[in-house]
Amino acid sequence: MKKMFVLSVAAFVTLQASQLQELFKALKTKPVTEVDRIAIDIVRLQKQKVQDSLYPEFNLFASYEYYNRDTNLRPVPPPEANRRIAKKEPLPFAKNIQRIGGMFSMPLFVKKLFTLQKKLDFLIEAAKLKKDLDIYKNEAILLASYANLNYLKDLKRALKARKASLLKTYEDVKIKVESGRAAPIALDKIESVLDSLDIALENVKANEAKAKEAIESLTGVAVSQIEPIVQKNAIEKNDLFVLKLFDQKIKAQRKDVEASKDEFVPKLILQGSYTKDYAQDDVMFDKSIDTDYGSLALKLIIPLSKANLTQIEIAKTALLKEQKQKAQTKLELQAQAKSLQKQLAFNERAQKLAQKKVRHQEELLRYAKTAYDVGRLTQEEYLRYEEALLDAEANLASLKAKKWQIVGKLAVIYGNDLERIVK
Repeated sequence: MKKMFVLSVAAFVTLQASQLQELFKALKTKPVTEVDRIAIDIVRLQKQKVQDSLYPEFNLFASYEYYNRDTNLRPVPPPEANRRIAKKEPLPFAKNIQRIGGMFSMPLFVKKLFTLQKKLDFLIEAAKLKKDLDIYKNEAILLASYANLNYLKDLKRALKARKASLLKTYEDVKIKVESGRAAPIALDKIESVLDSLDIALENVKANEAKAKEAIESLTGVAVSQIEPIVQKNAIEKNDLFVLKLFDQKIKAQRKDVEASKDEFVPKLILQGSYTKDYAQDDVMFDKSIDTDYGSLALKLIIPLSKANLTQIEIAKTALLKEQKQKAQTKLELQAQAKSLQKQLAFNERAQKLAQKKVRHQEELLRYAKTAYDVGRLTQEEYLRYEEALLDAEANLASLKAKKWQIVGKLAVIYGNDLERIVK
């Protein structure tokens, strides 16, 4: 029974500690992430559209046409015309013509279509990487907001502790004032500090609301209870993640250059059409005529356009731009990662020093209270000790929050899922 109770408590603690992970999971199902999934689907459909271009294209049509002079419903060779005139059969010429029919076109060889498919394969991979990158970025924002809530929680606790301490001092001073052992202005000075603490507490509430709004806008979850953040795994220092996205874009842009050059490759197209033509009054005998006409053609098209040469240069310039952006981004991220690593090491040392300072300030405040009570310390000096402890506690809380901001930025740079790193 005792063992079952211990297991139940452990499960409860685990559930509570996983609140941040639940927020990460919620983030991955919300519209901010679904938008990137839809973007992947759009690129896939664009590839499908290119593949569909390899299939025959069919069109049906119907028309009513009027001409100011008699026009042929279809081409008529002279022997057929002479035979029809001799037999007094209607000739396929008229001013009012009705047509119905269909046509088709099918590419047998268009090299550009195959190149575009390969380009879109790279763009699909780029869209997948962008989805992951956006998740990492939003997770970093989520972690920073949650760390800010932890900071505000610690700051609120420190403010309330100082307020409680000062209220006790206020009551002690009030007794002295009423007995004539202290001047009334001593109460005014403490009240002024208490007012400042109340203003600070109101600012904390406003900042808490902003941080919770940022979390809810990403996850749809309203945070009520704030739990401490714990790091369960180290950041894996892989290659700079965003460079993988640039690599796919550059590969796609190279295919774009190739596709522009493919415009000069001859195209082989199969085309066909069939029409049913009708006219009421032919040109010779005013008789109605009903005829049909069809064709099938295999065309070799050789494009010769200066605009295609310009398009090649545009594609090459876009490729060069992408390459330069990658190089610049690499320099910036390498410098940023190096700086963040140093900041993280400094932060760990600073937290240890800040914790030591808080302990020292607590001891000094206890001494200051005793000294103030026996008259060995002025009120201004005592209040400075209260303020110094508050500053030390606020600094420690700020350093803790700063650590998680650094961890979040490093996770984005190296492409780490924060759900694996913190809880």
